[in-house]
Amino acid sequence: MKNTWSWIGVSVAALGLAAATSTQANADAPATSAAPGILATHSMETDDGNPGGRLEFRTLGDIVTVNDQQANDGHAAIGYVYEYVNSTTRGELLYSLRDNGSDGVPAVARASDGGSHNLREGRSYWFRICLVGPEDGLSGCDWAAWSNQEEA
Repeated sequence: MKNTWSWIGVSVAALGLAAATSTQANADAPATSAAPGILATHSMETDDGNPGGRLEFRTLGDIVTVNDQQANDGHAAIGYVYEYVNSTTRGELLYSLRDNGSDGVPAVARASDGGSHNLREGRSYWFRICLVGPEDGLSGCDWAAWSNQEEA
């Protein structure tokens, strides 16, 4: 399965994570198809049978949204943003967002929030979405690496 979004999927063998395929310019950098100054939106959902969590990344403004799509089911959606090292390695955790879905409003981080939320232009980042329950920890996790190519 080829994905038209600019992201890299990581194989289970490489990191023990959810399997996906990739569209990749080289082994160390995610492919990018958007021209500078154009909004690119990337998204993924948790890998459970009925995806309960969704993470979306909009490059213009570095907007990361985490949405619990199944409110009040005992699980929350949690998203993570990591430094990108290469196609099989993530770096330092920059921040995480959690949404339990009870209020119908997703968790959102923007470049304008400052600090680690302001992702550097022209760099790639690893993104992770998972479900988290009170007794079963993280589940249904999915990973993707996307480039932040647009100018804010």
